[in-house]
Amino acid sequence: MSAIAGIIRLDRQPVDRAALDRMQAVFAPYGPDAQHQWRQDGTGLLHTLLRTTPEASFDRQPLVGTDASCVLVFDGRLDNREELAEELGLSHADSAPLADSDLAFLACQRWDTEAVEHMYGAYALAFWQPLRQRLWLARDPLGQRPLFWHRQERFFAFASLPKGLFCVPGVPRELCEIRMLDRLALLPLKGPESSFKDVYRVEPGQLVVLESGKVSSRRYHSFDRQRELKLPHDSDYLKTFQTLLQRAVANCLRSSGPIASQLSSGFDSSTVTALAAQQLAESNQRLHAFTAVPREGFDGPVPRGQHGDESIGASAVAARFPNIDHELIRGGDALAAEALLSVIEATDTLLLSPCNMAWVSAIHRRVQALGCKVLLTGQLGNMSISYSGETYLASLLRRGSWRVWWRELRAYGAAHRKSTLRLIGKSILPSLPRPVWRWLGRRIDRSGPLTDYSPINPEWMRQMALTERARDTGWDISYRPWHDGRQMRIAVIERRDPGEFWMAVDLYGFEVRDPTSDLRLVEFCLSVPDHQYLRNGETRWLLRRMMANILPPEILNSFSKGYQSADWYEGIARELPRLREELRQLAEHPDVARVLDVEGMQRLLDSWPKDGWDKPGVIKSYRLKFMRGMAAAHYIRYVEGNNR
Repeated sequence: MSAIAGIIRLDRQPVDRAALDRMQAVFAPYGPDAQHQWRQDGTGLLHTLLRTTPEASFDRQPLVGTDASCVLVFDGRLDNREELAEELGLSHADSAPLADSDLAFLACQRWDTEAVEHMYGAYALAFWQPLRQRLWLARDPLGQRPLFWHRQERFFAFASLPKGLFCVPGVPRELCEIRMLDRLALLPLKGPESSFKDVYRVEPGQLVVLESGKVSSRRYHSFDRQRELKLPHDSDYLKTFQTLLQRAVANCLRSSGPIASQLSSGFDSSTVTALAAQQLAESNQRLHAFTAVPREGFDGPVPRGQHGDESIGASAVAARFPNIDHELIRGGDALAAEALLSVIEATDTLLLSPCNMAWVSAIHRRVQALGCKVLLTGQLGNMSISYSGETYLASLLRRGSWRVWWRELRAYGAAHRKSTLRLIGKSILPSLPRPVWRWLGRRIDRSGPLTDYSPINPEWMRQMALTERARDTGWDISYRPWHDGRQMRIAVIERRDPGEFWMAVDLYGFEVRDPTSDLRLVEFCLSVPDHQYLRNGETRWLLRRMMANILPPEILNSFSKGYQSADWYEGIARELPRLREELRQLAEHPDVARVLDVEGMQRLLDSWPKDGWDKPGVIKSYRLKFMRGMAAAHYIRYVEGNNR
């Protein structure tokens, strides 16, 4: 993986070499294996490299064309090297000694901006054409690598993370309050705004073009909301699914070092780990698997329908594969202020799940200690390979397929012990008129559900007209029941942008890879009809059939969901005196007091409960509102450079 950055002087003045040097110094920890710059006239581009694939040993960026007619800086991994090389007319002997960036460079030279339509993988790139005074930026459709930009009258700058842009004189380091509000309200990421004022993100699947001093953008990829694949037999869906998923896993195993997996008791990580172990065994390679668990002896309450110790299911998976080295990772105490700040500084973004960062960081440190170059996950699995298919019931009712609807409803109710009356209601609700759901969205004005779990200051929320923004940006994506599983999943996928968090892992010397985020696999899963996901009351039917003889009963037959960081409140309770003082100091910052409900957070601290940690109200107040509030307060101070 890499970090990239650059400055284009629109006034043709010499590029500020000191600014480039500062950018390089900022990104060197993300790419410790090599750092290089290219400068010409009023342009400077830079690249820092972390080698995670065998081909990365050939990487020599920035890449410069004949007579400096074009220059590329590329951050990422291509998962279709062979196909792309064939399209470019290269033999295996010709392409073998090429880095992924070399193939991307040839593609950009051949097809210009259309090159991104030929590339699959995780990437962000910048392609500069000096003769045309034209620069274009792009990111992969799943947003697996980040890229940001800033424009002023005299220059244009881009960087993998906002911190690189702040190395350039004149780039403001200020909070973008609208984006901050959206994040705290959990609204969809819509539009190019970042958490910093006048700093914009290249959105996933988007091209940003600078030409003749003007900036334009367009999407080069959108998920097809109408496509439904129709195959003759159930077995045809399964065969194609199996081929694509196995290929997606294989693509993620191309590594310059040992491989690890983040293994929970869920379907997705279990599937990724199992398939990776099978494929690695063919070449006598081992797989390190890590499972986050509570402290030893923990028997505290967890929410209904969930389990706090994921080691049982995870260990059952690992036991099936002799080449898996399985370790249990205990997160320990609550994330201290220093550790919280280190994550914020690494990502340049707001943390919405700070309680999970303790065990996530613990796994990352262990992966680093073992010298692994890849950590496998299954983060997008719920929207791709393990989609439950539950919206099928509402879809059948809406289409008037009464007999099939009733049969599936009864079967689902029996399998999941759900009331028939309740399932009928869930089938009907998604077909209510849209204005009804618009009306329900107005509840956020009443200090109701939103302020239960969000640390937003109610007065600031009213001043920023959150209700109107919620309607404009699609509040109903989160709260409206769906009758169309494809539309729902696309809406969720398009609101994600994991790039900053995945790039932050580069600081540990390895790369996060998610086979369930493979674009071709995701597009296939979206096109598969719901009857392949829900059949005779069995959810995730497509994946269950594929993994029936691979995963253990502890995974296949589980009806509960793992509760991450189940002992989170114990570590926080031990830190209450520190947290009170920390909150007092944070509240002295005027923007913290204005944006966040500091008084409400203080009341929560003063009334710290002795029990009830499995109750929804307590979880919303403390795990969500309070902890998110603390993370948001640190982030606000970090943005304005007052974190020390």
